[in-house]
Amino acid sequence: MKKTTCRDLRGACDAEIQGETPEEMAEKSKQHVMEMMQSGDEDHKAAVESMMQLSKEEQEKWYEDFKKGFYSLQDA
Repeated sequence: MKKTTCRDLRGACDAEIQGETPEEMAEKSKQHVMEMMQSGDEDHKAAVESMMQLSKEEQEKWYEDFKKGFYSLQDA
């Protein structure tokens, strides 16, 4: 199990996100951001808007880079 923060995943806070795989961590991060946005958190809304301003290719490259570095993240 690895861990990182919402902020390290281009989010807006220091909430810890854990996962056994990059895909699991990405899904948990998405759930966290959606919950924060639904609660009205403007910082998370801004983080999503920032990510959406990236082209599809830039988003895919960011995710590929994340997956490549996943196993170097801190152990949970």
